[in-house]
Amino acid sequence: MGNELGPKPLDSFPIIRSRDSEEVREALIRSYDARRLYFPHSVAGFEFRANHWQSQNIGLSYLSFGGSVQLDFPSANFFRQAFLRGGGDIRFGRIERQVTNEETCVVPPEALVTAAFAPGCEHFGLRIEADSLLNKLAALIGATPSRKLVFDQTARASSAAIGNLRRMMLFFAAELDSLGSEQPSLAIAELEQALIVSFICNNPHNYSALLDDCTRLAASWQVRRAEEYIEAHWDQPITIEALARVTSVSARSLFYHFKKSRGQSPMAFVKHVRLQRARDMLERTDNSSPSVTKAALACGFTNLGHFAGDYFKRFGELPSDTIKRTKGDLPLSH
Repeated sequence: MGNELGPKPLDSFPIIRSRDSEEVREALIRSYDARRLYFPHSVAGFEFRANHWQSQNIGLSYLSFGGSVQLDFPSANFFRQAFLRGGGDIRFGRIERQVTNEETCVVPPEALVTAAFAPGCEHFGLRIEADSLLNKLAALIGATPSRKLVFDQTARASSAAIGNLRRMMLFFAAELDSLGSEQPSLAIAELEQALIVSFICNNPHNYSALLDDCTRLAASWQVRRAEEYIEAHWDQPITIEALARVTSVSARSLFYHFKKSRGQSPMAFVKHVRLQRARDMLERTDNSSPSVTKAALACGFTNLGHFAGDYFKRFGELPSDTIKRTKGDLPLSH
């Protein structure tokens, strides 16, 4: 989560920076729907920091506590998970768990939650709306869940799977910080989806075995249908719900057999199509030809460095060279 003095996740989305305990209490209760915030010890001189980004489907938060803090939360309509630097305890229902550098857990929506954080603790948390999570799960397994989704009570934060999720959260936060208020809806929607899928696939739960089952074959026409859908909707968020719906097969089976037959995942095919659309835009010879930045953002690429690298691998020239060549400033053989 960064070094002690450097930037923290989501610093572009501050909630509060304060040494005033009452200001901190009011801000955290207002922004995080907490019922109560309690300081067991004096917090004089300690600085508290809170950052938060929220969409319709997910929320990401970073908090650092200068002193001991206890927060009470009501039941909610989202699942929650936190990673800590430092120590803390969390209670929901009859379950009490330590959350440390080594342990994390998923808190279910219906639970009343009490969280206690040690002095100097840093909290990096994710919350996902329950409906959004269940819709993704249904698309992945190809059926509406017939049982309540129940996550394992604890998970090792150092495990490879949980490490994948944490890195995805940090990557998303870094992308948000780099974009600031300029957040292209296409890219953000697909980053949200990737984070929700990572949450489902990397946290063990009672549907994990179904997620690993790709035995139901996706026919060749279903793979072609997925390609046709992507080509027709490249400028919109490509969701696994939509791919499952138009192909009539679970997203997990589709992704498995798409890669097996095409040598790439559906999302890699999405990138392939969008790179071609970006090239088409840059090759315009009229006055409406966009800049590299505008073409990249219009096609769902938020990181210009990655876009340029992917573009070069695909076409053997940089996006800027395409513009120069189109205008006659660069030989075709360059």
